[in-house]
Amino acid sequence: MSRKAHRTRGSPVLTLRTLANGKVMSIHKLIIGRVETSIIFGTILVVLFFAIGTKGIWLSNLPNILALTSLVGIAVIGQSLLMTSGEVDLSVGSVYAIASVVFLMLMDTGLWIVPAALGALLFSALVGLLNGVLATRFKVPSMIVTLGAMFICRGLVYILTSGLSLSIPRTYRGDLLIWLVGGKSFGISHSVVLLLILMAAFVFVLARTRLGSHVLAVGGEPESALANGVSPAKVKIIAFIICSVLAGLAGLVATCASGSVYSSSGKLMELDTIAACVIGGCSLRGGVGSIWGPVLGVFVLSSLKGGLMMMGAPPYWYISLVGMILIGFLIASRSLSPRLQ
Repeated sequence: MSRKAHRTRGSPVLTLRTLANGKVMSIHKLIIGRVETSIIFGTILVVLFFAIGTKGIWLSNLPNILALTSLVGIAVIGQSLLMTSGEVDLSVGSVYAIASVVFLMLMDTGLWIVPAALGALLFSALVGLLNGVLATRFKVPSMIVTLGAMFICRGLVYILTSGLSLSIPRTYRGDLLIWLVGGKSFGISHSVVLLLILMAAFVFVLARTRLGSHVLAVGGEPESALANGVSPAKVKIIAFIICSVLAGLAGLVATCASGSVYSSSGKLMELDTIAACVIGGCSLRGGVGSIWGPVLGVFVLSSLKGGLMMMGAPPYWYISLVGMILIGFLIASRSLSPRLQ
């Protein structure tokens, strides 16, 4: 090899160019091809659109949008985990409401806040357990099982509230625990912090733990998972329980924030969570999923509600727009991420 050729290969220009190409490839691999790719670009576009379209007014309402995102976002974490396992839960909105009702009724009996909250979450867990057993042991499709659970829980909410509302007992309204869960600090709702903690925890669970590996395996290839000693039924039952518990927790957080629960609380939340999961990178067939992608999906949907109202659009535009966005995100996801094709 000639000295000139040797110098050319080792020249600083080529070295810098190689490093630059390596960084570009790393960024490309980090963003393009992920299941969350479409929601990343979608979030950026939504923020820019409403920030410019409302001349910055939308940005001033960002804390309220984040608060709304956090309530649905807590529930969407469980839904995304369940969808990754290959199932879906249509009862999350009703569990959200019935957990709040149980929480307030237990406090009305004189029970302290923590035991009342644990009792409500235990009730939510039992709903998830029942859904999981019926869907796995009795081979009933999860959509049918959870649809039945949705009607049952919503009916109980109407019966227990007489179609009206329940409020936190007066003796507990100023309690520190109520403020820690549902209050604000520096203009940011504490529920946003709780959402970030839960999101980080379940990102770790899905990516780094045995349960996460089993959820992905069961959702993608249940027969192979079973052949390798992983019980699809057990994994899915755990996912159902987690989904219901997080839906109930979201209801408790909302009750602490607003001070009351209504018979209509949580209505259509199941559709919001499923839509957020789909646009956030979860496959309806299972085996492919994300935790933070669906949370971004909730943020996009919450931004649409507030942003459209600020721009003077009729409220019912939101429903049609969500349908169009859902289809658009599905097309974009399959174009940008091979794993969703």
